[in-house]
Amino acid sequence: MDDLLLTGRWVVLSATDVCQDHAVLVHHGRVAKTGPAADMRAAHPGIPEWGGPDCAILPGLINAHHHCYGPELLNHAVADDFLEPWMFSGPAMTGLSNYASTAYSAFRLLRSGVTAVVDMCAAGPSRAVAETRLHEKAAAYRDAGIRASIAPGERWQNRIVHGSGEEAAFLATLPPGLRTRLLESEARRQRLAPAEYLALIGTLVPQGNGFQNFWFGPTGPQWTPDGLLQQIAAAAERLDTRIQTHVLESHYESIESPRIRGGSVIRHFENTGLLTGRLSLAHAVWATGEDIDRLARSGTQVSHNPSSNLRLRSGIASAAAMVEAGVATAIGMDGTSLAGDEDMFAEMRLALNLNRPPHSTAQSLTAQQVFAMATEHGARLMGREDELGRLHPGFCADAVVLNLQRLLAPWSSTAADPLELIVGRAKADDVRDVLVGGRPVLHSRICTGIDERSLMNRVQQEADANPPSPAARQLQRDLRPYLMRWYARWDAWAADTHPPVTRYGARPSPTGKDLQ
Repeated sequence: MDDLLLTGRWVVLSATDVCQDHAVLVHHGRVAKTGPAADMRAAHPGIPEWGGPDCAILPGLINAHHHCYGPELLNHAVADDFLEPWMFSGPAMTGLSNYASTAYSAFRLLRSGVTAVVDMCAAGPSRAVAETRLHEKAAAYRDAGIRASIAPGERWQNRIVHGSGEEAAFLATLPPGLRTRLLESEARRQRLAPAEYLALIGTLVPQGNGFQNFWFGPTGPQWTPDGLLQQIAAAAERLDTRIQTHVLESHYESIESPRIRGGSVIRHFENTGLLTGRLSLAHAVWATGEDIDRLARSGTQVSHNPSSNLRLRSGIASAAAMVEAGVATAIGMDGTSLAGDEDMFAEMRLALNLNRPPHSTAQSLTAQQVFAMATEHGARLMGREDELGRLHPGFCADAVVLNLQRLLAPWSSTAADPLELIVGRAKADDVRDVLVGGRPVLHSRICTGIDERSLMNRVQQEADANPPSPAARQLQRDLRPYLMRWYARWDAWAADTHPPVTRYGARPSPTGKDLQ
């Protein structure tokens, strides 16, 4: 691999180390040296140079939690909604192959400056099918040139409503015809058995290569038997891999554990041995102060997904409190960015502004902290904090060349803080080039590993050939009012004991009654 220099008006070596008129020497895919641009050019004459005085050089951004849906969900005619009825939209979506949906997503992520991603996905109905699908997904990321930790999982229990032992009572509330249609739909969805799942991940983990790796991805605690969670924790330790799961995403998920287990799901994880530095939690919107303390003590990481949490009416996570407590809190787009554009800069901006509550005593985030969340904290979540997320000597040369012309026009003060300007104003469209391991994977906004026109044609052809099921869409529509009435009962049950819904982290009232 050829040596090269990355030069820029600003070179962001890390969130706390921003240099002006600087350069990064890349040798064999890693950062060899950094220093003033003039000195580096003199010491290394004639080697290729990327960037320039109108650019900023950034560490590659890390999308810490993602799903590959293909075209934007609204294009699938899947509307935003509460998570609980929204979960039934899967069978109503257009069918795409794992390769096409993943390649399309990877292409968009690269154009947003993302060089590494954690992809949670369904395992599949059988071990053979799952292996084929997951290898297709890995091949798409490999072709695009993006690093990916692929975390397959399943929903093994409580698939209709949250909570062990709750489904029979919910089904009894449905009209007979609707109940029959729902049960028939669930019966058609085959799922990999737990023992086969453990064997699958045990086979895949040794195939990881530093670019595409495999993790455990149990979908969530309400959907995974406790015994299996304990087996996953032990297997992750034995295989030296990691785990990601959805936790405390929705308001109703936050009620589920107190209602069913009599206490916090985070405390339950601690008691089952799952709460370790190998675990990352997607969302954690409803984590309490006590939960956050447990996460910090255990080294568990969190992916903060602000767009998704707004679109699915889940709430606003206490990301500032997590960061202040020492929890490695990364940023994920979850396949549901606010405008459906997979713009990591917009996601950083949203995380920053949602974590600036309206009272002076509140914990809040800075641009520097948010940039660290999108880089260094993401690297820690991936277990790669010693080689990703920064551009220090010895680290992988995963870098973004950001065009500053729009950001600086028509005038910019010399006193402007580079990270405040980048987090506050940059867009995916400002990304010019992306390198992964020192290799250009996006050059002048053109993906070097995937032909854009061919990919778009494939996505369109597969979508046309696999239209959504009208019956599945009708089932989702018919089921929604019964689901919402069911969970309204949970609200009533928790009215005097559960923290009330609050906006922008404003001081919570003691009980839900005080909000009336």
